[in-house]
Amino acid sequence: MNLLSAAHHLAWTQHPTIWLCESFAILWLVLRMVRSTWARVGVLQMLCGLTLNALVTQANAGTMPVVGVPPTIRPAGPVWHLATSNTRLAFLADQAWLGLFSIGDLVLLSGGILVVAICLRRLFRLRGGVTLRPPGWTSRDAAGSPSEA
Repeated sequence: MNLLSAAHHLAWTQHPTIWLCESFAILWLVLRMVRSTWARVGVLQMLCGLTLNALVTQANAGTMPVVGVPPTIRPAGPVWHLATSNTRLAFLADQAWLGLFSIGDLVLLSGGILVVAICLRRLFRLRGGVTLRPPGWTSRDAAGSPSEA
């Protein structure tokens, strides 16, 4: 796991453009596999979130600033650093008031949740037998009462 973390850190800090292109390629593959308007919206959200994170990281020499944290707190890893008066694009950085997420993170997560929801919906529809209603209930039961057997 440390090797994977180190490779991710190296790719993000030294070559964020390559990392971003790889992420775009993966999301493009998702788009090709799931041909749904909502999945495309989710992938576009994910691309926007990645771009926002790449912008702030690139503007701050390959590290993600953290805004609103006391100076006595140390960042969890070398990818983050505490924001200073010299921090560029601080409004796109990780924010304490957002639970240490950035705006890009939230946009990325919302897109990811949308894509996963669309994929799960398709999976349940393809399997045919998976229902989210309790046994004994039918779709005709508009009032929510159990069907008569």
